[in-house]
Amino acid sequence: MFLTEEQKRMRDGEHGEPVQVAMEMLCALGEIYGAEKLIPVKSAHCAGLSLKSHGIAGMKWVEDMAAKGAKVVVPTTMNVVGVDRSRDLGLPAEWVEPQMRIQKGYEAMGCYGTSSCVPYYYSFLPKFGEHIAWAESSAVVFTNSVIGARDNREGGPSAWAAGITGFTPYYGLHLDENRTGDILIKVTTELNGIADYGALGNYVGKLVGEKIPVFENLGRPTTEELVYMGAALGSAGGVALFHAIGLTPEAPDRETVFRGKKFEIVELGKTELAKGYENLTSGKSRDVDFVAMGCPHCSLDQVANLAKQLQGKKLKDGVTMWIHTNIAIKAMAKELGFMKMIEDAGAVLTQDLCVVLSNPEFLGFKTLATHSPKMAFYAPGGNGIDVWYGSEERCVQAALTGRWEE
Repeated sequence: MFLTEEQKRMRDGEHGEPVQVAMEMLCALGEIYGAEKLIPVKSAHCAGLSLKSHGIAGMKWVEDMAAKGAKVVVPTTMNVVGVDRSRDLGLPAEWVEPQMRIQKGYEAMGCYGTSSCVPYYYSFLPKFGEHIAWAESSAVVFTNSVIGARDNREGGPSAWAAGITGFTPYYGLHLDENRTGDILIKVTTELNGIADYGALGNYVGKLVGEKIPVFENLGRPTTEELVYMGAALGSAGGVALFHAIGLTPEAPDRETVFRGKKFEIVELGKTELAKGYENLTSGKSRDVDFVAMGCPHCSLDQVANLAKQLQGKKLKDGVTMWIHTNIAIKAMAKELGFMKMIEDAGAVLTQDLCVVLSNPEFLGFKTLATHSPKMAFYAPGGNGIDVWYGSEERCVQAALTGRWEE
């Protein structure tokens, strides 16, 4: 792999140990994937910041790199973590304290401590064709597909290395020739709401693996519906990019998106959509003690809709409801009165937090209701919690009644 003279000096330690470590990571990745060179990136997004991912050894490594002077050289945001920095949710100190140390370590390196999987909702919006190094599967899918930025499915360490050096290896989805579609998904049923788009994403993710799906007749989805569909594609499969004909920027028509390549056609109707719902549902008892919304983090519009559904009502005794968002959306929700409507009902509007990367099982929860296909996919194995998956409205009703109704 070709390195410029400056990049060689970075690799050889002339800019300090953290830069050398980061450059060695990137060079190793480049060699593995056959990259011909490193290219500059405009931004980075570090994921895997939970204590669940780092462990104590990872926490000490982060603190060591910060102590040795590591500093990011491009705007670098941080993904969700396993705590809410703004309040005590009852999680044990042995979980909270090292998690906070991890976050502070990254902030000491110059990362923005906004802790969210949707940094594109608050200023960090890549441009079409711009090269970035973002980790977090749903963010990668969204920026690649809906915006048309250029990003591989980075891991937390490689995204950190790109933030520290300003470079990433030139391979994979940074190359235009690797962004063509592989399989056409003809949608033959109407889709309504986030849960439908999430169930579709789950079914297709399992079907295509790491291939690039191209959707036809996807309807007129909202931004949030595309975010949640992408999250489902990235969790159930290894998808990092999808196209939707007539909707996403690189797919004006079949000819453009496939570029003469032969492709398989799969129809997705009511039966396949129902299978997506089935894949995401593991609930046994219909008694629900935990409702969690916002994975990926809720937009302001999602928070407002939930607030209006909860206004003037009270959660069922024994039910906990967390609505996840980031510090920026939470601040706007507070200013506009939506946070008060939510918390007057007994629910909590969290910031920074992700159930998947936390340990809500510490609090004794048994059965979760959610509209998040990503949370529903990971919670049974990652948190040991049974899941009912469905629409936002059904989840709110479960919070108010303590039951998942048929």
